[in-house]
Amino acid sequence: MRAFSFRLETLLHLRELSKDRALASYGEAVSLRKKANDQLLHAQEALDELQREIALRRSVGFDGSSQGAFNRSLLAAKERIIARNTDLQRACKLEEAKRSLFLEAESAFKSMSKLKEKRKEEHVLSESKKEESELDDVIGARFLTKREIF
Repeated sequence: MRAFSFRLETLLHLRELSKDRALASYGEAVSLRKKANDQLLHAQEALDELQREIALRRSVGFDGSSQGAFNRSLLAAKERIIARNTDLQRACKLEEAKRSLFLEAESAFKSMSKLKEKRKEEHVLSESKKEESELDDVIGARFLTKREIF
C-alpha cells in the first residue's frame, strides 16, 4: 500500500496557525474586557465611598466651603464611571468581534481537517480494493496453473 499524502497539508497547517492566532487574540480581548469591568467596578466603589464620606460629614456637621469640593469630586467620579462604562462597551464589542473571527478560523480549520480525514479514508479504501484485486489475480493465476498441471 502506498503512503497517503494530503496535497493541502500546507494549507491545513496555515489554517491551524490562523486559528491559534485568533484564539490568542480572543483571549487578549477577554482579558481587556475583564480589566475594563474591574475598572468600572473600582470607579463605582470610589463613588460609593465618596457618597458615604459626604453622608458622614453631613451627619457630623458640614461646612459650606467644602461643599463645592465634594460636588466637584462627585462630578468627577460620575464622569469616570461614564468613561469606564464606555471603555467596557468598547471592550465587549472588541471581544465579540474577536470571538467571531476565532469561530470562523476554527470552522475553516475543522472543515479542512475533515476533508483530510475523508481523503485518507478514500485512499485506504482505494488501496484496499487494489490489494484485493491483486490478491484475486494471484489466486486465480495459481488456480489456473494448478489446473493445467492436472
